[in-house]
Formats: sequence, C-alpha cells, structure tokens
Amino acid sequence: MFAGMILLSAIHGRSKELTKLMMEQSLSVLKEQPGFVQAIALTPENEQDEVVGISIWNSKADADRFTQGQSQQLLEFYKPLLQAEPKFRSFNVERTTTEVASARAASR
Repeated sequence: MFAGMILLSAIHGRSKELTKLMMEQSLSVLKEQPGFVQAIALTPENEQDEVVGISIWNSKADADRFTQGQSQQLLEFYKPLLQAEPKFRSFNVERTTTEVASARAASR
C-alpha cells in the first residue's frame, strides 16, 4: 500500500472552510479512483491555518495516476483559500491496524 500526503496552508482564519471544501470536493472524486482505499483530513491542535490530507492507495501506481490527473483539478478549487503552495510527500505503508484486524477475523 502507498500513502500520499498534502500539506495546505490556509489563509488566516479559513482552515475550516478549506477542510470542508477538501472533504466535499475530494472525497467524491477519490472514491471513484482505481486503487483508492481511504482519505484522512487532519488539522493541528495549535496551528489553525494548516490542513493535512492523507490518501491511502493500493499501489504507488494508483496514487501516481491520481496525482497526475484529477488531483491537479482539485487543487484549483483550493487555491483561493491558500496562502502558500501545497507541499506533497509520499510514503510506503508498512502496516495498518486494518490489516491486523483483517488477519484476526480471517483466523477465527
């Protein structure tokens, strides 16, 4: 599995609006993408103008296909709410609790 992370810096006081837009616009698009597993939106306790989006994919190829296509269109929706360019990171998913729970259920 593979994870993509985007860090967005919202214009001061607009992080809630950005988070809502992210979840409303992105989630429906993500659900239609081949290999999409899960999306998570995070907001830090003390830095109110940042929003982190994490998407989990079956493979790096699935994530790359989304990043090079649909994600560019989604970024256009976010731009009016951003004070800086988004930052991207990629990760290999080594293990998840979902895998552990699935293995336990299968062994019963």
